[in-house]
Amino acid sequence: MGLKPVAVAVGLLLALHTLPSAGNAAALPETSTARNGNPGSSPGGDRGERPVLAEIERRGVVRCGVSFNPGFAANDDGGRPVGFMVDLCRALAAAVLGKADAIEIRRLSKPQEFAAVAAGEVDVSFAQTSWTLTRDATYAVDFGPPIFYDVQGIAAWRQPDGRSALDGELTVCVPAGTTTQAELETLIAGGKRPWKLRSFPGWPDTLEAFLSRDCAAVSADRALLTTALHMLDTPQDALEITDMPSPLTSREPLAPLTPNGDRNWMAAVRWTMFALFLTDDAGVSGANANFQRITGSSEMRRLLSGMPDVAAKAGLRPDWAYQAVVQVGNYGEIFERNLGNRSPFKLERGLNRPWTQGGLLYAPVFQ
Repeated sequence: MGLKPVAVAVGLLLALHTLPSAGNAAALPETSTARNGNPGSSPGGDRGERPVLAEIERRGVVRCGVSFNPGFAANDDGGRPVGFMVDLCRALAAAVLGKADAIEIRRLSKPQEFAAVAAGEVDVSFAQTSWTLTRDATYAVDFGPPIFYDVQGIAAWRQPDGRSALDGELTVCVPAGTTTQAELETLIAGGKRPWKLRSFPGWPDTLEAFLSRDCAAVSADRALLTTALHMLDTPQDALEITDMPSPLTSREPLAPLTPNGDRNWMAAVRWTMFALFLTDDAGVSGANANFQRITGSSEMRRLLSGMPDVAAKAGLRPDWAYQAVVQVGNYGEIFERNLGNRSPFKLERGLNRPWTQGGLLYAPVFQ
């Protein structure tokens, strides 16, 4: 492989690493680890004993952590943060503050996001983190509803004659401390594949090693691989991207993280995500939400009117769901413009469809 694809990819990575905040907020640096060095410590830092919602109202912005990956979080040509996870942050800001652009974006890497959330350095993390029992039990964070369902994928350079390299001996690059690494270690230890692993501190280093041919393959979430490798200036038949081969079947339910024990803030995050799911399922979009608020089903009228008395108990605006959908869009609109048919990546929605359409997106009753 020539230098051009590597240079393009490295340039993109550098751009992602400098992704600034949106709106009127000042740009924020990369977060540090928890102040006492323990990623499982209780929330503290500058937040003190104040609930998250009170802090958000005081500062006037929602602080969201993200992992910088094309389609999920990146800069547009004007330097504005865009992407699927950024839009979920914007929807949350619209629901809580009434202004979708009242956000600050911070770059997080694994396992840094747990410490950043526990220490109060971000209010919520949308850093493409899979929900697992170990993480739920170990870290001082709460997981919200899964917002993106993925599977583990692998990309490999094909052999000179076009044959797949995955059936033979090869070295696979992986980000350290991820479910991807754990699943591959199990696969290799069981003698299922004659592969070797090389781990790197984060995804950018992992990707750069693969693009430089230091590894014959790279493994990560399938959607992440597809979007990250989309910009390569290389023939399509030189590279294969596929799900992990049998017998490895990996579920990757990506979910937001909030500080442990803040029930009201988790409720605000949870029900904002559910509102995006339900409006997608009901066909309520930013363009027709005003009409549906009057003529929609009884549940949709309740949702779009906000159920003010209940919303106040959860720390949400009276018109929280309406503002989220009108300013940002429903889940399907967010997916399609960032990852789907309206994006360069053309990802299929797959499991990320409403349950009535064969997907896994399901919202409790708004009543």
